[in-house]
Amino acid sequence: MADKPLSDREVYDLMHEALMLLSKKTVRTKNAHAVLSAAIGNLEVLQKALIIMTEGPDPLRHEIEP
Repeated sequence: MADKPLSDREVYDLMHEALMLLSKKTVRTKNAHAVLSAAIGNLEVLQKALIIMTEGPDPLRHEIEP
């Protein structure tokens, strides 16, 4: 049986859970640190993007961006 489709909030919560799992970990190598840091940074950006998309356009902005 297929899982039910996730809501925006459920996706946000999953990304938050992933961030908590990845945060404050000790790594042994520079490579692991670089990859983990990038993953955390990307998840943070994606969370913010989801918030922006679900809130809609800025009501104070009158012009349409190109």
